[in-house]
Amino acid sequence: MTTPTSSVDLAVAAWHDAIEAFCRLQPHGYMKEGPHGTRSIMSGTPVPVLNAVISTTRKPEVAELSEFAASYRNEGLPWSIQLRGNPVDSAIAQIAADRGLTKSFILPFMTKHLDADDTDASPLDKISVRRVPAEDHETYNSALAAGYEAPDQVFRGLSAPNVLSAEGMTAYLVEEDGTAVATSFGVFLNGHVGIFNISTRPAYRRRGYARAATTAVLRDAYAQGARTAFLHCTPAGRGVYESLGFATSEEWQVYAAP
Repeated sequence: MTTPTSSVDLAVAAWHDAIEAFCRLQPHGYMKEGPHGTRSIMSGTPVPVLNAVISTTRKPEVAELSEFAASYRNEGLPWSIQLRGNPVDSAIAQIAADRGLTKSFILPFMTKHLDADDTDASPLDKISVRRVPAEDHETYNSALAAGYEAPDQVFRGLSAPNVLSAEGMTAYLVEEDGTAVATSFGVFLNGHVGIFNISTRPAYRRRGYARAATTAVLRDAYAQGARTAFLHCTPAGRGVYESLGFATSEEWQVYAAP
């Protein structure tokens, strides 16, 4: 089933609002936007998709995007150029190449309509799911990093106390016998909820914990009035999200450094 264009545009706009809110919580974060829909975002985290030049429109304004890319200051952090579609104008591919962004990949943007069924989650044995207060930021950061098999410092910005306590933002931990085994993060705004930071420790995968973490975000967001959920997915997580009713609305083209 094809999602109506207007609904997709609203979800994409909500994604941009969520990312802007996150960036503005970071010590050196910012967002700026040009008149033709090109944005620069800087989160200050070492994650290329969170430091980027992005076209918010389906048909990028090449000259504006080129100007933004040429003036982007990544402060030594990995960054990317992102477009809402594929294939991409060869001129944009060249702009990316000129900046050393020669690795390209597709980033699916998935959406889901929420209804009362999303409040009914089958409980799993041996686990609990809880919201994470700011004082537990170290526990959350460690679990998030372990789930992505990355150093702890990579995710400090994503798990900072001011992020965990920010209005509309909620982090979750799935715990088994007192061990934090999976994570999720929701950003609620304008009747939408963005799903982020879904991760599971390698030794605990394929037990339904990522699904439980995602469902916790959906349940709480529906109770707050959200009726659309959105996320970007990796190949590893796609099956989980599809089983929850998410469908790919767009495929974003991303250019990053190799």
